[in-house]
Order: sequence, then C-alpha cells, then structure tokens
Amino acid sequence: MASTVPSTSASPGWWVFIQRRKTRNTIFAGLFVLPAVVNFLIFRYIPIVWAARASTWQYSLLGGYRDWIGADHYLHALEDPVLLKSLQVTFLYVIVKLPLEVALALALAIFTSQAIRGMGTMRTIVFTPVVMSMVVVSVVWALILNADSGLLNAFLRTLGLPKQVFLSNPNLSLPSVITATIWKDVGFSTILIVAGLKGIPGIFYEAAVIDGANRWQLFRHVTLPLLRRTLLFVIVTQTIFSFQVFIPVYSMTQGGPLDSTKVIVFYIYQLAFRFQDMGYAAAVSMILLVILLVISVTQMRFLRSDVEY
Repeated sequence: MASTVPSTSASPGWWVFIQRRKTRNTIFAGLFVLPAVVNFLIFRYIPIVWAARASTWQYSLLGGYRDWIGADHYLHALEDPVLLKSLQVTFLYVIVKLPLEVALALALAIFTSQAIRGMGTMRTIVFTPVVMSMVVVSVVWALILNADSGLLNAFLRTLGLPKQVFLSNPNLSLPSVITATIWKDVGFSTILIVAGLKGIPGIFYEAAVIDGANRWQLFRHVTLPLLRRTLLFVIVTQTIFSFQVFIPVYSMTQGGPLDSTKVIVFYIYQLAFRFQDMGYAAAVSMILLVILLVISVTQMRFLRSDVEY
C-alpha cells in the first residue's frame, strides 16, 4: 500500500534557515547590548569589587597596599562621629529634596501635558537645566545666593528686607543646595512623568467622567494608580542620585559651614584625596552601597503596582 504521509524532505532546510536567522538576530542583539555591558563591567562592577577589597586593607594612593586589617575600617566607622554627622546631613537632604522634587515634577507634568498651544516649549524650558553641567549650575546658583552681590539679595533689598548669607549660615546652606539641585533635576523627573501620563489610555478618564468623577477624583483614583510604576522609577532613581550628591556641595559650600552640608560622598572624597586614607574611604563607600540597596529594595517592595492597562 502506498504511504499517505506527506513528504517532509524540505523541512530540515527550512529549520536550518530559521535557526541561522535566530542565531544572527541574537548576535546582532548581543552586539547592541555589548557596549552597555562593557560600560557596567568596567565602570560599575569592577570598581565595586576593587572597593570591597581595598576596604579591608590599609591603603592609600601614594603608599599603596600595606597591611591587611580585615573589618577594622567598618568597626571604626561605627564610632566615627564625622561619618555619623555626614549620614545625618545626607538623610536630611534626601528626606527634604525627594518629596519636594517629586511633587513639583508631578505638578509640572500634569500642567505641561495639557493639549494647549505652547506646552511643547514649556516642557523644553523645564527640561533645559537637566542638560546643563552640574558644575555650571552650582557656580551660577552660588553667584545668585552671594551675600554681597547676589541676585536674590538684591531682590530682598528692593523689598526692604535685610540681606541673607545663604551659603555661610548653617541653617540656610543645606536648603540652598537643595534648591539648586531641585532646579537642576526636576526637569528629568517631569519628562518621565509626562511620558507616563501620555501612556494612560483616555478611556479610563472617559469612564470615570461618565460616573460623575470630578478632577480630584480623576487624579486620585485614575491618574495616581496608573502612574504608580512611573513614580516608583522616579522615586528610586532620584533617591539614588540624591544620596550621591557631591558637585553642588563641593562647588558651593565645601561641606560647610560647620559641616552643615557635609554629605557622605563629600566625606568619602575628603578621606580618599585629602586625608589619603583610601582604605577607609572604600569602606565608607561600601556602607553607602548597602544603604542604597536596602532603601531601593524597600521602595520597590512597598511602592510597586500590580495594575495593568
């Protein structure tokens, strides 16, 4: 009896073609990803491993590795009053800056996402400080806040108010740095939130309006839940950036007055390059890394959203 099974003699050729095409696409994809992988490997992961190793040695840039001391640097960190002070300043900086920046970015995003003529220009104006150098921004704000010839004090004088020494007053120096960094960073958060708002389907708003929701109810029950993932990304990234603040402190206050702006990264810089104690600086860097990991994981755990749309 003649066989009725269809011939599959051509199948192996097609299968080989598909496999070759998949392999070629995988290779191309790998080549596109390779620069990012190399960047993270060279400038992120290898330095972390190096810092972890250096933190267990007596090490300086001039003297090199001397004696292995194990966890002595970490034990010393627990009793270092300057480190504890810098941590307090850093946490205060983050606790004040982060909510203000996120709230301002959310307000700007809602305002600039309206379908009104000129909003594209407004978004450009808001985003412009982001592409400016942080050094330039810090110098400009230091000039604005200058006690004698600053623009802000000139404005206060026109109102009949006394001048303020913003960068030399322990009570005003940290708020001054926070103001400069929010002005620089808020545009980045705004653009991310605008993208999140544009991704919310309009059908949800239409359904809520039909049910009689007002603007506050739309914001609370539609916008915020559907924007939660975007806000999570903004909060986590800005938390990390805030803990790593350095340039404004270095350019505007040098950690003063009275260590009121000595954030932890500036203290690490002092340990490594002024006091030539690279081993202890590496240990403090590892402590900062652990703090950031714990805070980031906690934020992602409690702020994540399961809402799908």
